[in-house]
Amino acid sequence: MALDAGQRAANATVDSVNSRLSTLTARERQIMELVLLGKFNKVIADDLNISMRTVEVHRANLFDKMKVKTAVELANLLKPQR
Repeated sequence: MALDAGQRAANATVDSVNSRLSTLTARERQIMELVLLGKFNKVIADDLNISMRTVEVHRANLFDKMKVKTAVELANLLKPQR
């Protein structure tokens, strides 16, 4: 029984993360990938040929939608569950 409850909780977490991911725009997903690689906003802006302010806005929207405050929290959230 306890294992079933744990599995249900893990499934709910995965569903929650997938639900949040589905709200991201294509550009937010693109920026998320670069943030997860550890790139700075300036480097992301140069790579995507957009302004650093635009990166900051997309990054803020990404963090809001994913309900995280830092890139480390984002990486931990997206880490495969064991």
